[in-house]
Amino acid sequence: MSKTCIQQIWRYRTGTWARISDALAAEETLKIYLDGEFLRALPFLPENHELLVLGYLFNEGLISAHHEVETFTVDLARNEARVTRSRLEARPPFATVLSLMEPVLSPEAVLRLAAVLSEDQLFRETGAVHCGLLARQDSILFSTEDTGRLNLLDKLAGFALKENLAPEELVLVFSGRLTGEAMSRVARMKIPVIVSPAAPTSRGLEIAAAEGITAIGFTRDKRFNVYTHPQRVESG
Repeated sequence: MSKTCIQQIWRYRTGTWARISDALAAEETLKIYLDGEFLRALPFLPENHELLVLGYLFNEGLISAHHEVETFTVDLARNEARVTRSRLEARPPFATVLSLMEPVLSPEAVLRLAAVLSEDQLFRETGAVHCGLLARQDSILFSTEDTGRLNLLDKLAGFALKENLAPEELVLVFSGRLTGEAMSRVARMKIPVIVSPAAPTSRGLEIAAAEGITAIGFTRDKRFNVYTHPQRVESG
C-alpha cells in the first residue's frame, strides 16, 4: 500500500494562483478484532499493521508479551486485523518505576537522533504525519510514521515487543508533544529516555518524573531542554 496519494489543489503564492499536484498522507481505518470480538477501529497510516496492533494491545493492557498472541491475521483488502490470545492463567504485573541507570547519552548523540528524525521523508513530503524511532545510544534500530501520534508510539511498542528488545537499553525519539498520554505509553513500554523536538505539558512531566523517565524536549537547532532525570545525559 502506498503511504501517499496525489491531490490536485490550487496554490496561492506571491500574488499568483497555480493548479498543482500535492502529496497527501494516505490515511485509512484499521478494524481490530480480538478473540473473535470487534475491539475498535483505528485511523492509521497503512503500514506496519501487525506492529500497530501489537503495540496497541500492549499499551491498553490487553497483552503483556508477544508470546501471548496465539494467532495474528490481517486482511489488507478489508483493512482488518484479527488477533487470538493464548489462554494464560495469570498475566505478570508490570513494573511501575524505571531504574535510574543506563542509557547515558552524550549531548551529541541526542542531537544526532533528533537530526535523523527531522529528515523523515514522508513528513517532508506531506507535513501530515508523526514520525519516530527506537535507538540504542545513537544507533537506529527502527523508524516509522503514522497520522496519529499515539498510533506511532504503538507501532514502536509493537516493534520492541515483537523483537523482544530490552527496553531499558532504548531511547525513543518522537515528533509529538510530551503529553500525559504520550508519556503514559512510554512508561508502559518501560523506555527510560524520550527525545522530542516539541514541547512537554505539565502532566507529561509529572508522569516522567514519577516513572523515572528522562524527558528531553525542544531538541532542535543544536539545543535541547532536559526536564526530568538529567543524570542520563552527560554534562561534561
